Amino acid sequence: MAQNDNIIPMNFDADFYKKMGNQKLQQQEYKKAAEYFGKVLEMSPQDFDVTVNYALCLSKIGAGQRAETLFYEYIIKDEFVAQSFFQLSQLNIELNEPNKAFLFGINYVLISEDEAYHEELENMFEVSYDSGHDINLESQLFAVQLIFQYLFSQGRLPEAKDYIKRQEDEVQQHRIVRNLLAMCYLYLSEYDIAKEMFETLLAEDKSDMHALCHYTLLLYNINETEKYQKYIHLLSKVMPMNEDETFKLGIVLSYLKEYDASQRLLVPLYKKGKFLSLQMYNALSFNYYYLGQREESEFFWSKLQEISKVDVGYAPWKIEESKNFFNQHILPLLLNDDSHRRIYGIFLLNQLKGREVLLTEEIWSILEGMNDYEKLYLTYLIQDLKLNKLDFVHRGLVKLYNIESLKDDEELFIVWIDQAEAIIAEDIDLTHVSHYVAAFIYNYYQNSESKVSKQQVMDWFDVTRYRLNQAIDYLLSI
Repeated sequence: MAQNDNIIPMNFDADFYKKMGNQKLQQQEYKKAAEYFGKVLEMSPQDFDVTVNYALCLSKIGAGQRAETLFYEYIIKDEFVAQSFFQLSQLNIELNEPNKAFLFGINYVLISEDEAYHEELENMFEVSYDSGHDINLESQLFAVQLIFQYLFSQGRLPEAKDYIKRQEDEVQQHRIVRNLLAMCYLYLSEYDIAKEMFETLLAEDKSDMHALCHYTLLLYNINETEKYQKYIHLLSKVMPMNEDETFKLGIVLSYLKEYDASQRLLVPLYKKGKFLSLQMYNALSFNYYYLGQREESEFFWSKLQEISKVDVGYAPWKIEESKNFFNQHILPLLLNDDSHRRIYGIFLLNQLKGREVLLTEEIWSILEGMNDYEKLYLTYLIQDLKLNKLDFVHRGLVKLYNIESLKDDEELFIVWIDQAEAIIAEDIDLTHVSHYVAAFIYNYYQNSESKVSKQQVMDWFDVTRYRLNQAIDYLLSI
């Protein structure tokens, strides 16, 4: 087919989409404009002017909350901070949210010192107050809480902590913000810092619901059983003062496996459309599952996955399946007198979904009581150490485990560990494991009632017949 040199190629770059977006914006075709501006930001994510137009379009098509998060992201990254607070203020004027518009506007004024806008805000919203300092602090606390909760709801804990640590001292020292930071340390498993902060907060105010809930959860996590029983008893008697406290208590009770009590607090909030977040859906999914309502549990897990931008872990039924498999198959291996079976047990534990839940103090005690070779394998798995010999054993185990028809043959894995150690003892190149595993499988099944063909193992492990035959002869010779 002849090439037509007169055709002018279209260059669909950021400038093209920006031009199209501006055109659609002028025509008030906001949905189409939003699509174009979204494409621009995929290519040029730091184009603040396009972000402003994109946010305007989103607000016009009923996605105001999504529009707000565009500016949260700039503030989190410490970029265009003053401009972002200004745009959040303007956006909430557009959305008819006067309180948010005013408070975001004050944050802008504090950074930019734009007194003209300050005066405009006071006139627009007819605000009067006795203390400029108090309204400034209230505005800062409002913004910090909102952006922190946005990050926390997405599981972005290190960013949430760093965001708080950037605030000025007076804001950081406020008990609301100290509670947020302590909660962040708790969920980051930095228990010593969290414990000290919660105990200080409770010494100042023993009725602080947020500190009380999270301190109880901390005691549960660090196995301080006696003190935990005291505080869980307190939580069972406490009456939340508002919906925020109700939500917080409901979430923590779910983590503490008090599913029925959690459900009584959270379901009414969900029905009102309040606090619809990762935490809410996660708690309801676990509550319903352990209260025997699998279908409802699956529904809320699907809602959780719809809104999550991070790994949400494993569904409650998957965790239960893992617990059962661990108790029936893995724990007996870990307790076995044979070292190879213990190695295989560690390998299976590493494959298990939701294994973090299973690694109790008792299980860690079993693992720590193993011999040096087994503990070295455990360290190899956890810390990704470069250990050529153990790596050879492990890669072979993985290849066997990935073949569905082989993965449940316990004896096969045990014999491979023995075979791999024999190969290692020959002091040969351990780079390629596939043909050794393929040859091992062929030899193994030649001595059993269930034969496999060479073609079958060649397909399973993607090895040539020449390499397979070489490896078979080699294994028979050692």
